[in-house]
Amino acid sequence: MASIYLAGPDVFFPETIRNRIEATKKAILAEHGLEALSPCDNNLDLENTDNPARAIYEANRTLMNQADGLIANLTPFRGTSADAGTIFELGFMTAQGKPVAAYTTCATPYNQRVSGGSETDTNGTLVEGFGLCDNLMLDCGIEANGGAFISGSLEWRSEGFTPEESFDEELFRKAVEILSKHF
Repeated sequence: MASIYLAGPDVFFPETIRNRIEATKKAILAEHGLEALSPCDNNLDLENTDNPARAIYEANRTLMNQADGLIANLTPFRGTSADAGTIFELGFMTAQGKPVAAYTTCATPYNQRVSGGSETDTNGTLVEGFGLCDNLMLDCGIEANGGAFISGSLEWRSEGFTPEESFDEELFRKAVEILSKHF
């Protein structure tokens, strides 16, 4: 059975919401004969380690090395772009040549979120004007690796999205369907 690493800001959501979302993701993957590997599955004793951050990194890296593919929640998190840790995980898996798929519940293109569509931001720096879901390296990297970046219908708000708004079961199902074709 192929295993899929679940990347996203979901690990930061309140426990009850996170557990509900994760259970839904695991059930959908199981419907397709795929096993979920989640950072939340790591059983770490962070209170008795000298470097808790490093312990989490190592445990997640071990899971990614075990996984056959990845699905990333790239919904903007704490800003105009996806969670930085999720972006790292996506790059890590892509560099290994593993199939990846991603989704965002946000319909507003990256350049609109950053600068309202202007060619530069308020600091005068260039903004990618391609109308993609996020930075071109994410969108194009996912597609170059045989995956897809699926976007939802929520319009961007500067205050961001609630945990509930950051997950859409139908978008996740589409990502799973695309990824399952690799196995």
